[in-house]
Amino acid sequence: MKLVVLVASTDAGDGAWLRRCLGDGADVVMAISLDEVLARATTASVIAIGDELIDATAAEVIAQLDAVGAAARKLRLGDPRQLAPDPRIGFVLSPELPPAAAAALVVSLAWGRPAAPPPSDRPLDPDEARRRERAFVASRKIAATTDLAAAERATTTAMLELLGADRAHCLYVDAGSGDLWSAERMACDGDDRVADRGIVGWAARTGSTAIVERADADPRWFAALDDPDGRGDEHLLVQSVIGADRETHAVLVAVRAAARPGFDAADAATLHGFAGFAGPLLEQLARHVEAGSYLEEARGEQLFRREAVASHGDRRWGDVVRVAPSWIRWAYWGLVAVLIGAAVLMMVGRVDTYSSGPAVVRMQARREIAARTAGNVGAVVVSAGASVAAGEVLARLDDSAQVAEVERLDRELETRLRERLLAPSDPASGEAVARLRLELERARAALDERVVRAPVAGVVGDVRVRPGQRVDPGDVLASIVDAASSVEVIALLPGGDRPRLRPGQRMRLELLGYRYAYQNLAVEVVAAEAMGPEEARRYLGRIADDVAMSGPVVMVRARLPAEFVADGVAYRYVDGMAGLVEVEIDSERIIEALLPGVDRL
Repeated sequence: MKLVVLVASTDAGDGAWLRRCLGDGADVVMAISLDEVLARATTASVIAIGDELIDATAAEVIAQLDAVGAAARKLRLGDPRQLAPDPRIGFVLSPELPPAAAAALVVSLAWGRPAAPPPSDRPLDPDEARRRERAFVASRKIAATTDLAAAERATTTAMLELLGADRAHCLYVDAGSGDLWSAERMACDGDDRVADRGIVGWAARTGSTAIVERADADPRWFAALDDPDGRGDEHLLVQSVIGADRETHAVLVAVRAAARPGFDAADAATLHGFAGFAGPLLEQLARHVEAGSYLEEARGEQLFRREAVASHGDRRWGDVVRVAPSWIRWAYWGLVAVLIGAAVLMMVGRVDTYSSGPAVVRMQARREIAARTAGNVGAVVVSAGASVAAGEVLARLDDSAQVAEVERLDRELETRLRERLLAPSDPASGEAVARLRLELERARAALDERVVRAPVAGVVGDVRVRPGQRVDPGDVLASIVDAASSVEVIALLPGGDRPRLRPGQRMRLELLGYRYAYQNLAVEVVAAEAMGPEEARRYLGRIADDVAMSGPVVMVRARLPAEFVADGVAYRYVDGMAGLVEVEIDSERIIEALLPGVDRL
């Protein structure tokens, strides 16, 4: 019997496209009015309905065909993504479908069953034998199930194992109505899907296998039917499960992420073999479920409740053991690598011990100028940073009393000298002149003590007094440093670390106010003994008043360069700058730090 396709459409392109798809094996007849369609419908094998005719829309054509009881299968020409489901339509056929796929679908609808030829036996080789063995073992899990939901779970688990897929679906098919459903979804909120579009619907109608490199690039793709959980860019492998009655009983869908390799012919052969083993099992299970439903209805008036009867019936098996996903294997080896790396790090890695404490920057050629007598500061002649020569005046104390005393003694001495000239033989006048000369020298010395002079040439480091300030003997008035002298850092480390400190050790200095501007130095001098905090403060002077010290300390010295760099800017050291110092005093392997004494084993 020759295939006759009646195209109910005003678009001649629809008929031309179907002729190219079907070739010489079918007659494609165009009908441009509803009357012509109704007249030819009884002799057509398949009726392809376009958007509209001259005197009727597509919906009206379908309604009239149902009214006259036309037995021909109906196709709907159009975009599957835009047309609503219609139980009177066998399939929504997109003109973008490749000719071979369209021809297989039209022929299957005309015959009323999948038109795909039965699979031919592949030549048996080691690869084919292994595929058959794996498919057979996987199918045995279905044989242990007693309900469709458990069979669905067993089938999806088997596909994940066989194909290394990221996801898998098993949809049951009612060959008569074309309904598709998932047993688990049906148990939750119902399932009203129909095999009238999508890659799954095409496989259910034709009984063929579909290998799709990118789902949303295939014209058959319909997300809600083919892979509701997908994004559209994954790889798909779709296989129909055909029973002994040559009807499609289920459709299997395997999904791989876009970043992974797509399915190949070997994967398709593996899934095809699995479907061949699973087909009879699913058909038997469907018949078993149908018989059980009938018996359940027949037992409605029995004495015992149906739940009690069911509990004494056939043994029901639980769900199959869940196999861990593929990423678990990679995570396991990643964890092993991390553990090996940690063990190696513990054996060869080292942890250092540091002695830390405050530090002060000092100029080596530094002189502090102290007051020689008590009094109030009368004037400060220089400022910090000024260059001075040896003997240059730095400050003066209030000397009004001393000046008045010198002037009084000077006048009195002149009077006694005149008396001495008038009476040279008078011994009393000679004694008075000698006494006054001695007192005048003492007064001039006291006046000179009121003048603070630079003992050496250099640069004024700081001035610690102001005019009018009261000073006592020994109070530091200013300091002078040699700008060309070297700079050193004096660190105050815990006294208990003295036995482990020695010259040449690595020292790191961080100046306060210059974060992360570390200076890497080498220890030059280590004090022979520890000293108390008060003794250390007396040694450093007033600059150590703000240095925190608790307990005995040991002084460690290191030479500094002329400048340091912080945030890309070069600065000169200033006498009295404070910082923190760390000196490496010990180093041991990590395993020795975690397990003391392991080095002696």
